[in-house]
Amino acid sequence: MRYAITGATIDQVRNVGAVDIKEARSTGIIFATLTEEQVGRLKSQGCTVTKIGEVKTAVMPPAPVAGMPTYTPEQLVQIAGLEDLRNISHPPLYGEGFNLAIVDTGIRSTHEKINGHVVYSKNYTSDPAGDGFDHGTGVASIALAVAPECNLLDFKVLNNKGQGTEEEVVLALDDIISMHDVGSEFAPHVINLSLGSLDDGNPNNILRIACRAALQRNIWVFAAAGNSGPAPGTITSPACERYVGAVGSAKYLPNQKTFVVSNFSSRGPTLEGLIKPDALLFGEDIDMASSSSDTATTAKSGTSFSTPFASAMALTFLEGLQRRAELTQEIPGVYPELGIWYFTLADIIDRYLAGVSIKPQGVPAGKDNEYGYGLPFGPLILQTLGVKPAIDLSAMFTGMMAVMMMGMVVKMI
Repeated sequence: MRYAITGATIDQVRNVGAVDIKEARSTGIIFATLTEEQVGRLKSQGCTVTKIGEVKTAVMPPAPVAGMPTYTPEQLVQIAGLEDLRNISHPPLYGEGFNLAIVDTGIRSTHEKINGHVVYSKNYTSDPAGDGFDHGTGVASIALAVAPECNLLDFKVLNNKGQGTEEEVVLALDDIISMHDVGSEFAPHVINLSLGSLDDGNPNNILRIACRAALQRNIWVFAAAGNSGPAPGTITSPACERYVGAVGSAKYLPNQKTFVVSNFSSRGPTLEGLIKPDALLFGEDIDMASSSSDTATTAKSGTSFSTPFASAMALTFLEGLQRRAELTQEIPGVYPELGIWYFTLADIIDRYLAGVSIKPQGVPAGKDNEYGYGLPFGPLILQTLGVKPAIDLSAMFTGMMAVMMMGMVVKMI
């Protein structure tokens, strides 16, 4: 059987006779095939040994949801007011020079909406490279609608049936962390995980351990909340991890100029009692790039597709931090001479997300297990930054309630 071992050295695992050993060194996790007797020997040495899925259904995209070709990603960028937000500086904040890791089913890199943006790829599955499941290509195209100048890294961890294992995802995350640690020019600043597995309530689940290892290096991680709503307690792992950004899905209601949480979007609380998701972004009826040809599009819905909106927004935010730091060096906690941002995703979730997000009228303020903090809204972010929006908020969302704004220490250009 296949196991994940923590609290062990590679020599300990070898010495009990394990085979097919793989070490995710940056996360402290070792994978190996063990007998029950070998498991017992490792446990007697104080190691934690956990059986992991061999059948490739342990990790997969949230259950697919049918969609109608109603909105392009670019239209949803406009509806959320993100165009004015990224035009806060000149040149605009388009994610230039920043790297986003798409850990998914692979990407059709030659698609006209993606061509030229994939700068690195690695395949962890036994299937050919590329996107045989037609999922990661759509995710990538949405991210590029928000940050059209960013670089994409294609980590294929799910096969052409959309299935994978925790081991494959952890090995990809370990490689991402290693790229960061050696200072690779392709090291991702943000990781997009439009996938997940059942939350088992265990904080030492290996997916969560790997995500925490990334977050400790200030690599921001966003994960799909899941498509098992409206039932409560359905947030998937690793979105259930406290400072992994859990992204639910919102449905835009054009006639009322407001939005609601998508019926399918997973709800909290987590098994450990955390309020999740952290935020919503648009995830219904999106006409996105398809891997079936270099020009094809397809309509889909799901938290898989709200998540890259958040991931790409984070890239543009980090780009804004860097621009301001390079010009003024006035941002607390930002040290451009070290190439380090100490503004963390935990800061965003705990201190600022409530102040830049909106909820529909009648939905309680604060964080809840359906809406999280709400939908991050470009004009509200501009107001928080002290910049007058170029558009009328009421023209975008008339049926909304602006949640209390909080002062931000960051003043972007």
